[in-house]
Amino acid sequence: MWTLGIKKILIPTDFSETANKAMEHAVTMAKLLDSEITLLHVVSTFAFRVNLPEAEVDEAQNARLSTAIGSKLNQLAEEIRNKEGVKVNTLISTGRIREEVVRIADEIDADIIIIGTHGVSGLREFFMGSNAFRIVSDASCPVLSVQTSDKKATFKNLVVPIDNSFHSREKLGISIRIAKTYGAVLHIAGLRSHDHNDEDLNAKFRMKMKQVEDFLKEKEVDYTMKTLFCTNIAKQTMDYAKEKGADLIVIMNEQEINDTGFFLGPYAQQVVNHSPIPVLSIRPTTGNINAVLPY
Repeated sequence: MWTLGIKKILIPTDFSETANKAMEHAVTMAKLLDSEITLLHVVSTFAFRVNLPEAEVDEAQNARLSTAIGSKLNQLAEEIRNKEGVKVNTLISTGRIREEVVRIADEIDADIIIIGTHGVSGLREFFMGSNAFRIVSDASCPVLSVQTSDKKATFKNLVVPIDNSFHSREKLGISIRIAKTYGAVLHIAGLRSHDHNDEDLNAKFRMKMKQVEDFLKEKEVDYTMKTLFCTNIAKQTMDYAKEKGADLIVIMNEQEINDTGFFLGPYAQQVVNHSPIPVLSIRPTTGNINAVLPY
């Protein structure tokens, strides 16, 4: 029995259009899997203000803000309960958005975080990143990031990029589970970059793709496969998703992060920040495609 095993869905919301898109995906998933949703609003703070006496929090103002946010969250939750028949919880937290989302996800033992992202570019992308990608980088559970441009809250065509990295095939387990749950087709993209003239690497890659195909056949899932040669694997992934009319890209968050957290993995970061369709990011575990994944 194939199951996604998702019972707790965390939705950080700022009540924006993008957050509403994430909510649509959460409701669809919750109804399919009989899951519960937790709506979270984080009141953002800046750590450097804590020790400044002139920046002391106005407790009365803070209480009014919390009351207003709580009312809005409860109203949204009640609308979802009444319209969709889904169990919805609400939480308010104060702190840095990315840190609080990850902390709350661990605290409630969330199986997935679904978050709206506006995307970033230029210097901000490569030096500061975004809240969405910081959450992708730090969360212990899978993260589904959704842009405002997303048009539908379901998945029928999934692009699953496979490269030469050790953990690349791990995404197959959850990709198959999604395909089975949503009735979707998997489109496997074998990504080759500058090393494609190395015959030894070519042979190893062909073997890896053959193992992937054998695994998909064994699990009786609909799929296509294609090897793509490229210079920018992030752009190639998104271009291939567009070609296939995909509504989800599944990637591994397997890039290195330095001590500051500012210089993040370029491949995962570019895909999360620029993909017009949802991206599911998964943290590496064992490297074994037959492993029973915790999601």
